[in-house]
Amino acid sequence: MTSTCQLCNSTNLHTHLQNDAKSKLPLSISFCSDCSLIQQQEIPSDEDLKIYYSHNYRQDYKSTYSPNTKYVRRAGMTALDRIKFLESHVQLSNQVLLDIGAGGGEFVYMAQKKGLQSKGIEPNLGYSTFSKEQYGVEVKTAMLSDVQDSSADIVTLFHVFEHMAKPLDVMKKLYSSIKDGGYLFIEVPNILQADASPHNIYFKAHLFYYSKFTLACAASQYFDVVKVEDKGNLKVLFKKKAQPSENISSVQADEIEFSQNRIKQKGWLEYLFNGKGLLKPFLRIERVVTELLINQTSPKAILDSLYTAR
Repeated sequence: MTSTCQLCNSTNLHTHLQNDAKSKLPLSISFCSDCSLIQQQEIPSDEDLKIYYSHNYRQDYKSTYSPNTKYVRRAGMTALDRIKFLESHVQLSNQVLLDIGAGGGEFVYMAQKKGLQSKGIEPNLGYSTFSKEQYGVEVKTAMLSDVQDSSADIVTLFHVFEHMAKPLDVMKKLYSSIKDGGYLFIEVPNILQADASPHNIYFKAHLFYYSKFTLACAASQYFDVVKVEDKGNLKVLFKKKAQPSENISSVQADEIEFSQNRIKQKGWLEYLFNGKGLLKPFLRIERVVTELLINQTSPKAILDSLYTAR
């Protein structure tokens, strides 16, 4: 059981029970009063996590051992949005891009079409094999610990960092993996966002729940913030520091207070009206119809069509 904050090492944690969005079983969630990081009270070991993500995670959360067409289309559309965000702030040419937790390889494939030397790692054998067979991209069945030093100009982690048990150790490894002057692009669920259903916030697989303040703090010893986008999911682009700082930066008192107040405001009224939750059933119908129409289309053809249309 974890009794200290994994970001600032404080013991000033306030724990309460929430329900896992998948199983509906209770989860013990802790809020750190000294930096505002939200984390699960019980953090699994690295070995337990390696086994889980290699064998069970994709089945538990996607109910499939390899992506089906609807997930391919969704991943392809999201990949294009992420590339647009990246190219708005970085001059993309022939850089080496490494996608960590690459899933079915859709982002790696789209980035390759954009002219990047893209590759990825994915712990699940079914998904990494799918990437190679369907798109012909390089996605190795591997973990972050297998990544070589100075092996990429740009490293991306999309909905991966919140699953990692030791955020500061992960940042140190990412720093060594990126070439001098390179970039780190992280996207995680945003604990402060208004458009997440109250039934869809806490997950057993999500060990940490980041805000723009705590994510910047976690990276601060090794990376400088270039751009933050926090409407919906939290996207942060970082640039590698020339030299690491001695310590992480602190989350300011007004930022902690802001986070505390935002979490108190989260609920059904905010979600339905400010978060436009009332519109989501109609948008879901449109998406389901579109996905039914592509059911017999090959994954590569789906991505090529999206890329051409965009």
